[in-house]
Amino acid sequence: MKRLAFDDPGAFRRRWSHLSAAALRTEALRDPLLFAADHLPLEDRREGAVIVVAELTDTPNPVIIVIPDGPAAPEEETCLGLLAHVIAQLDAAVDEADPYEPYDAYSEDPDFRDGDSHAVRRMGVVPHRLGSPMIHDIDRRWIRALGLISLALGIDSLGVLTRTRSGHLVRIPESAAA
Repeated sequence: MKRLAFDDPGAFRRRWSHLSAAALRTEALRDPLLFAADHLPLEDRREGAVIVVAELTDTPNPVIIVIPDGPAAPEEETCLGLLAHVIAQLDAAVDEADPYEPYDAYSEDPDFRDGDSHAVRRMGVVPHRLGSPMIHDIDRRWIRALGLISLALGIDSLGVLTRTRSGHLVRIPESAAA
């Protein structure tokens, strides 16, 4: 049987199949990028697909945003724009779900977001690309864009974990941004 593109079923089984429900949850929270990369449906795995994993201020579980038709070979500005758009959409969704109450109600709440803060606390990216499991220019663009947006908006980085067509997962160190 031919292995599907962007898949490594053996690695998936080794990482996830033996875990109980509680252990699965623990591992998913410990490494949300790996969990998201491995649990993306096969039909959404293709060149250019992007998963954004965001941990929000007031939620216990990360939010996973799948962009199945993302840019195949994005420039850094495209990566920045996509991440900024995701943050803006998450902020809007959180604001819509929790209508604003008078400021005095939040003044003592340490989790209160003022107009300059964001609902996103931490964010990471799982891009899908062609090529070898070595660090590629596309990976560098994503890690630089994530670093810039994290610095500019005060959001912590979960990092970048790239999935290649061969199914390999490549964790991109922040030092690759240089």
